[in-house]
Amino acid sequence: MSFLETSFKRSGRSSPKSNGSPLLLIMMHFIDSLADGELLAELKDDSVLAPDIIARIDEAMGRPESGTLNDFLLAGADVIPERSWLSWLIRRHGCHRFGRVAWHDEATGWARGGAPPEHNLPYRRCADGAVLVAVLRPDRLRLTVGRWQAPRLHWAAATLREMRTLRSAWEKHALQSG
Repeated sequence: MSFLETSFKRSGRSSPKSNGSPLLLIMMHFIDSLADGELLAELKDDSVLAPDIIARIDEAMGRPESGTLNDFLLAGADVIPERSWLSWLIRRHGCHRFGRVAWHDEATGWARGGAPPEHNLPYRRCADGAVLVAVLRPDRLRLTVGRWQAPRLHWAAATLREMRTLRSAWEKHALQSG
């Protein structure tokens, strides 16, 4: 079984549709297979992603041959339960829910170069100079720390819908400033 074939054999869980045998879902191969595969396994182990959710997202994406976990997660914004996603970010990765994550014009300066590859996006500067960063990839927080100059970064638990909207705003402003 290849590393990127999604299965629940590892955790011993099975899908109700599989009649007791572990369900094997073949899905896209990730471009960054090591990092994406590890986070995907964590999301499955923590029950954020289940076989039926993975299949629905893969189908909605048109079953691409390859892609990124970032695109996969954002495509699943309407399918992945918000409570599970937010709880996972907060409990497992120490993020905080500061309220609804939305584009603010002050983020225009950060967006000039387009969205960073880890897709952890700053969206608000606090009065003390700290920056709120909406987290999509908690496994890449170190990259994010090195990218944004601020006295402190606060990790914001954003829903996937909020992340999708924020990324779209980033791309729009990057095109306008480029």
